[in-house]
Amino acid sequence: KETYNTKIAGAVSILVSQLSKLSFFKKKIKIFGSVSLTDPITKNYYGIFKKKPFYFFSRTNYYLHLLNKIIKNEHKTINEIHNRPQAAKFFLKKKPLCRNILYFHNSPKELRGSKSTNERLFLLNNLDKIIFVSEWCKRIFFEGLKIKNSNNTQVVYPGSDCLKKLPKKENLIVFAGKLNYAKGYYIFLDAILKILNKHKNWRAKVIGDDPRPYHKKYHKNLEYTGWITHKQTLNIFSKAAIVTIPSIWEEPLGRTSIEASSRGCATILSKSGGLVETNNNGIFLKNNSKNELFKNIDE
Repeated sequence: KETYNTKIAGAVSILVSQLSKLSFFKKKIKIFGSVSLTDPITKNYYGIFKKKPFYFFSRTNYYLHLLNKIIKNEHKTINEIHNRPQAAKFFLKKKPLCRNILYFHNSPKELRGSKSTNERLFLLNNLDKIIFVSEWCKRIFFEGLKIKNSNNTQVVYPGSDCLKKLPKKENLIVFAGKLNYAKGYYIFLDAILKILNKHKNWRAKVIGDDPRPYHKKYHKNLEYTGWITHKQTLNIFSKAAIVTIPSIWEEPLGRTSIEASSRGCATILSKSGGLVETNNNGIFLKNNSKNELFKNIDE
């Protein structure tokens, strides 16, 4: 589903591109996605949709229909499906002789094809491997099942390279992500204006955007960058003293926290979902509010 594009790559696309470069099979890997792109992250990407889907197909079903035409002669492959249990069922039916792996990047109970206990039990009994990006995701998968673990399930955390030397830090505070309520953007916005008014020699950057309408508040020391590349984001983290992640929704993991830590940032974050697994030295908010965030940044 994600756009496998250098500028607006999400956590799934970044992980897939990193793994494909490190894999023992990197020369044989083909990455399929829905949209045809002129600037994919890696050259081994193939877009499925050349035109809009027919109205009588759902987008996912049409995607799988076209994908099957492309890979119908491929046998004994490893099929790695990311975040689409519905697609995993398709591969199990069409490619029974292949190794079929499903990666969960979000809550299994919110994805089509794994919402019910029967659907999750089917995946558990038929897939060669199910990988979760956090213990939180794995726990959600086994909710309602009689068992709580299986040999074909595993948690594999996304990673980030670490800097060999801590860079010189600037008086800079960063928020990175979609600019919406669920990500805690408005909590950050209210807290940061108070911080910038109190601490005149500090600046703040908001990295990201959102397809839905959102409000901006302005200050001479507050900058909105919009979407920038993953590399540019890491460069900003290298300069930033503080990164904030006041997410309200239950984050399946929280890649931003891992990457901020890898760049030596003091990371202030909520305890939502899998965020608690991302940072052994993070500053966790006791309650996720603008006053609590202000207090922790101020300290």
